[in-house]
Amino acid sequence: MTRASRMAYGASAVAVLGGGAVCGLGLGFDREAVLRGWLAGWAFWIGFPVGAVMLLLAHDLTGGRWGDATKAPLKALATTLPVAALAFVPVLLSLPDLYPWARPEEAAKLPNTFYLNTPFFLARAAACFAAWALLAVLAGRGKSFAAPGLIVMGVTATFASFDWLMSIEPDWGSSIYGMLVISGFLLTALAAAALAASAAPSVGESPRRDLGSLLIAAILLWAYLSFMQFLIVWEADMPTEITWYLKRLEGGWEWAALAVFLAQGLLPFLALLWPRVKRSRRGLAAVCVLLLAAHLLESWWLVLPGFDATGMTWFAPAATLAIGGLSAALFLWRLDAGRPDAGVRHG
Repeated sequence: MTRASRMAYGASAVAVLGGGAVCGLGLGFDREAVLRGWLAGWAFWIGFPVGAVMLLLAHDLTGGRWGDATKAPLKALATTLPVAALAFVPVLLSLPDLYPWARPEEAAKLPNTFYLNTPFFLARAAACFAAWALLAVLAGRGKSFAAPGLIVMGVTATFASFDWLMSIEPDWGSSIYGMLVISGFLLTALAAAALAASAAPSVGESPRRDLGSLLIAAILLWAYLSFMQFLIVWEADMPTEITWYLKRLEGGWEWAALAVFLAQGLLPFLALLWPRVKRSRRGLAAVCVLLLAAHLLESWWLVLPGFDATGMTWFAPAATLAIGGLSAALFLWRLDAGRPDAGVRHG
């Protein structure tokens, strides 16, 4: 194990212990704030394995140098799915604290309790994780599973985004929301894999250039979906729809929205238009780090304003560290274990 790997594992352990301690202590005096922060942090980390499986299946279907350069890190990201499933258990055990439809007095006012009810919610969650786990094993094994696998991933991830994130505000709905969340998953997983590939000596300029071009496409997809949802909701000007954005454009969250627009949209797009950035290891790595940081902020922005009782607290960063430390350790272990086969040196 290299010195860099030891330092990375050590940082992961500190993140797990530190973040877990903050969340554990917080349960004693503000349980609901901890759970909301936990859900916001978890919304960021679930995107890595889900997006990675989608990208692996897409490469099985289409091929290309970008997939050859990122296959090892994408497979390593896919193996973090058990951590995401384990970290979702606190959410499942605390549904009434997080979702209005899980509280009888609130559910009585809703017209869609045939769908939003605890038994059906738990069954859908189990089905999603089971399907993703199976496809994570099958991904990378050829075209025969790729097309149907992508369809299953698209459908399950869409319903999962409705269930786990959008139903925080059960009176609000958007048909674009699922695609928007999935585009964030894809962008996050691709950025993480490209970051790992940019550090690999075996990955030359041509694959890095391909990865940069693919990142541009992913950024444009996310930006298009984000803008279209905003435009449709704003033009309709219906109180039941526009309040979702009003909550996220006041109380300081408007600055978070601006930061996400710049750091996950405009700035990396402009940077990647410069061929020198795409060819450069440091340039591509810097763009990937910016994208990952922006998506973390977007995950908090999507989740936390939906709870009227609280805004941003220290529990969201603490939960992000706790979940991420364990995910990062598993990712590094899998990447190190697959190093001889992948031809990629980490760190």
